[in-house]
Amino acid sequence: MKDKSGKLLAMLGISMLVGASALAQPYPNETWTVDENGPALLQGPSLVGYSNGTNKLDLVSGLVGWYYFLGAPSMSGDVLLLEPGPTGTNYSDLLRFDGTGGVYFFSDLEPGEVNPDHADVPFLPSPAGSNVVVLAEIGPEGNNGAFYTPQPGQPGYDTSGLLPGLSYNIISDTLVVPEPHVAILAVTGGGLLLATRARRRRV
Repeated sequence: MKDKSGKLLAMLGISMLVGASALAQPYPNETWTVDENGPALLQGPSLVGYSNGTNKLDLVSGLVGWYYFLGAPSMSGDVLLLEPGPTGTNYSDLLRFDGTGGVYFFSDLEPGEVNPDHADVPFLPSPAGSNVVVLAEIGPEGNNGAFYTPQPGQPGYDTSGLLPGLSYNIISDTLVVPEPHVAILAVTGGGLLLATRARRRRV
């Protein structure tokens, strides 16, 4: 069993915490949460993990995008996010799945932005090829995005068979997500602080 789970971790190419119940394949209904800063988080009934992003050149557009290696091979293609604006619907984000297990995240750089996100680019690339899905963003500005479950043949659809029903929670215009180990420390520290306060009240 150790060999089988080790091969899976190597194939996915991400850091994962695999529960005892997760040693059998496949691993259905997992969700990757990706945003403009990272890390990408994998959450579901069987697997939990993350993938740190990095700046990488997209050879199709010639732009440097924010790139996540998500591991399992998926269909190549583009996912476009549209958001309502004062002059109609604006094309605000593009996710480009490269077919080898990675995805580029491109986001429009707001005029006058002093703290750009990692995914921000001066102009968005044009969709490439015919495999394109268009999604409308939901949620208020500053906390919006889209939930996407690709169907067979669509961009991001898992072609390995390891992650049937794989979905993507695409977050746009949000605060930086802390590293997973930082978040765990924050929760632990908060719990200790509350416990200390409760003890002082009893004394």
